[in-house]
Amino acid sequence: MAWQMTQLLLLALVAAAWGAQAPRTPRARTDLLNVCMDAKHHKAEPGPEDSLHEQCSPWRKNACCSVNTSIEAHKDISYLYRFDWDHCGKMEPACKRHFIQDTCLYECSPNLGPWIREVNQRWRKERVLGVPLCKEDCQSWWEDCRTSYTCKSNWHKGWNWTSGYNQCPVKAACHRFDFYFPTPAALCNKIWSHSYKEIGSSETGMAWKITPLLCLLVCVAAVGAARPGTQLLNVCMNARYHKEKPGPEDKLHGQCSPWKKNACCFVNTSIEAHKDISSLYRFDWDHCGKMEPACKRHFIQDTCLYECSPNLGPWIREVNQSWRKERILNVPLCKEDCQSWWEDCRTSYTCKSNWHRGWDWTSGYNQCPVKAACHRFDFYFPTPAALCNEIWSHSYKASNYSRGSGRCIQMWFDPILDNPNEEVARFYAESMNGAGLHEAWPLRCGLLLLLLWLLS
Repeated sequence: MAWQMTQLLLLALVAAAWGAQAPRTPRARTDLLNVCMDAKHHKAEPGPEDSLHEQCSPWRKNACCSVNTSIEAHKDISYLYRFDWDHCGKMEPACKRHFIQDTCLYECSPNLGPWIREVNQRWRKERVLGVPLCKEDCQSWWEDCRTSYTCKSNWHKGWNWTSGYNQCPVKAACHRFDFYFPTPAALCNKIWSHSYKEIGSSETGMAWKITPLLCLLVCVAAVGAARPGTQLLNVCMNARYHKEKPGPEDKLHGQCSPWKKNACCFVNTSIEAHKDISSLYRFDWDHCGKMEPACKRHFIQDTCLYECSPNLGPWIREVNQSWRKERILNVPLCKEDCQSWWEDCRTSYTCKSNWHRGWDWTSGYNQCPVKAACHRFDFYFPTPAALCNEIWSHSYKASNYSRGSGRCIQMWFDPILDNPNEEVARFYAESMNGAGLHEAWPLRCGLLLLLLWLLS
């Protein structure tokens, strides 16, 4: 009894000490909560995806998958992994439904952090291991699949891929699922190399015993994730051409001039932002023929916002890239800005829907990949939201709010007027932090841990 109490008091003290002494690293995120894997089709960070398809729709409020990924998850031999569910004849629809749900959980869930592990694989840097699946889920998966057929008990490896999709190895015989997976636990545990683990009622005691430690993990993560709103306001990204701190730049050029009173960019950066294939990123706007001037103007404003704005703090995230240490993610652009950007660009041409990656750079500037065809913008971006959300890997997110609402970022504003984005950044910074969070959390965590000990 004394040892148990000592353990809990120590945990409480650790939580309190973390809250009182841990450094408030700007823009640091938790490692285990609300995170996406570093894998083939996952987004960099979770966020809303209102149009997720069918079985993936439960994650639409906060997802690690894109809409396209959710659609592909429902297809046979989709482009995601070229996996044929029907490798031993037609899989029963009720069985296939579980595999679609399994794919949606893997691709979309932001709640798998405690089970993410680093791996050294060509197609992903992280995987999940030992995710505790509820026994009812394993049971129904097994019941609905036991009369379908397969030829392997581990679907992660050992397939014949010579046809471009998985086929049974030469000596592997097709049998019913319950031959390769005689129990629900065998199915859940083995099929994806122990990505999942069936949790039965016999293990609830263990889950209860580790609850205080898990509680501490949540407490520490919550305290570490929160930070004062001032660390999100009036800041510059740690990126290639950004200043360390914002300040006046009286001679900012052209479309960058609205930020002259307080900017994260230098005058030279603002000049280069207006050039074709500039020294900034060697990016050719005219990669599919001459871009319309009205369209190009939006991309210049976009560059100025990215390089010059000191009001993007709430959306800055750490990245591990050679040319920058931080990026922006899901900046809420006002709906008028997305609409006018799309309207002015829809008749210009491009060959890609994601301009962050996948270009041919052999000439020293971006060119279309060999098999990428030039089409009008509205082919690759059928809606204003598609343009804003997808073109820079979700750096922006099309907002439903209008200019002047104080709830969305304006890509550009009249330099004579005050910067409206200051108010927007302040609103989101305060929403993210909450008043008094640092002072309250350590005490709450300590009391909660003590309560758990008393109940046990």
